Amino acid sequence: MTRTLPQLAPLSGTPRQRRRWARASPWQRLRWRGEALLLRLLLGLLRGRRHGAVRRGIERMVPLAQPLLRRRLDTASANLERVYGAQLTAGQRQWLARRSLEEFLLSCLESIIEPVASERIRAEGEGLEQLLTARRPGQGVIIASLHLGCWDLGLRWLSERIDDLAVIYRPARNPQADRLLNAARSANSRCAWISQFDLRAMLTWLRRGGALVVMTDLYAHKHPLAVDVLGLSTRVVRTPLALSQKSGAPLFPVAHVREDDGRFRLICGPPLQPRPGEAGLAAQAQALADWQEPWIQAYGEQYYWIQQRWRAGDGSGARLRALEPPAARVLTAGRRRT
Repeated sequence: MTRTLPQLAPLSGTPRQRRRWARASPWQRLRWRGEALLLRLLLGLLRGRRHGAVRRGIERMVPLAQPLLRRRLDTASANLERVYGAQLTAGQRQWLARRSLEEFLLSCLESIIEPVASERIRAEGEGLEQLLTARRPGQGVIIASLHLGCWDLGLRWLSERIDDLAVIYRPARNPQADRLLNAARSANSRCAWISQFDLRAMLTWLRRGGALVVMTDLYAHKHPLAVDVLGLSTRVVRTPLALSQKSGAPLFPVAHVREDDGRFRLICGPPLQPRPGEAGLAAQAQALADWQEPWIQAYGEQYYWIQQRWRAGDGSGARLRALEPPAARVLTAGRRRT
């Protein structure tokens, strides 16, 4: 069923981007043009590249670029030590940190390179049928994604089956680079793009029956919800939960991972219904974190450990409960590679 949804402003001409360009100095504009030219060349080199070739290239590049990537790798190792403590050796943490970075880079490029064949993607889960076919007419939904595995492949699969899909994205600081990146992403996914700063557009999209994809595992700088994530007190962004509460849209948790045999999985959990009040936001956020945890544990090498999710002085990172080590397949792979 096709729904009538609001038309979004062109990505290259949003008011925020126009203001940024207008306020920029001549030197800044020249720099942005140079960056955009380099990006255009890079996108031209990547477009059409096969998935396996790009993965092998990343695996060769990351060890060579390790001195330049040291800060990210150290952040990942520190996060792994905070979460798992002495359950992981220093060697296992270093290996998982490197794999996390490799998987993140691959995920970023999967929206640009040659798409993988649809038959290599297996979709499943308790909430999948309801998300795809059993929504009430005019009912908006929020698809709660996370930085695990192949999120852009999951987005492409969903965009081929949901005709009113929009994605919340973080605009690049360079307006010209932002336009190029979103044009490249749109070539592989049939969806609209809404800036993370445009709350009005998000709410309008939901109230008119659209589906909204949002990453839910980012660090909350302002007005966080305190939630148990992987056994630690964690600052969770409230925007997806507040949108669910304000619009009445259920929240469908999804995970997307790469299997060891070269195939891919998209898993959709049962809908998490909004609840009233601040306690309702916290309860929905905790239910989402509880659903996500087993998938992070099972595919720990594919998680976004390079993010500064727990930071000194912000009240996060306190141990709330004991956590089991990652799944055996993750640790076995780690021992083979270290």
